[in-house]
Amino acid sequence: MRSNAEDLTTRARIRDAAIGLFGREGFARATVRAVAAAAGVSPGLVIHHFGSKDGLRDACDQHVLAQTATQGRGKTHPESTRQLIQDYLNHPDQYSDEIAYIRRVLSDESEAGDAFFDAVVRQTQDIIHAGIEAGTIRKFDDARSTAVVIASNSLSILMLGRHLSRTLGTVAPEPQGIGPDLLRQLTLPALEIYTHGFYTDSRFLDAARDALQQDSTSAGREHAL
Repeated sequence: MRSNAEDLTTRARIRDAAIGLFGREGFARATVRAVAAAAGVSPGLVIHHFGSKDGLRDACDQHVLAQTATQGRGKTHPESTRQLIQDYLNHPDQYSDEIAYIRRVLSDESEAGDAFFDAVVRQTQDIIHAGIEAGTIRKFDDARSTAVVIASNSLSILMLGRHLSRTLGTVAPEPQGIGPDLLRQLTLPALEIYTHGFYTDSRFLDAARDALQQDSTSAGREHAL
């Protein structure tokens, strides 16, 4: 009889093999049999642990989301940010399967892909609130929309890694195109923008607020008529 520890180890091995295979082949093309072969187990054992291919995908989603949440929470503290950057620079391949998986999920126009993006936005919003409480992130008028902007910016780097590396002339591992050289090139500019902002004053923000306020007022009048 297998022990609980053995079951957990086997389950994790199957899940990790699926993350790699789904990222490379896509969910539709990758089969339970192929996942089983990559994990060194029988197809029946995959079904035993996850119930179905959809159940396996859900487990992969939850694991990758948990990884991104852990990294995101670390970014609310300077020391954790330093450690995350050093870990990636020293071991750039450790996240390659997860990066490929995220790229594949986000390009998959399905309910599962939509749910994954929504979960990333929720995580980002939680990180914003945690940062506000910790005093490392300032308050925003609309935390939800801010979370969408920040999540989209972060995910775009994963989706466009090859183009970013090509444009900046950095060494890009295939297929994700995101390596230590690109991280070194982007980290300081990104944090500088997040820390100090982009514009020198609030004129553009004020103009946008005025325009949106006028539009909202006009729409209200038309509705009343």
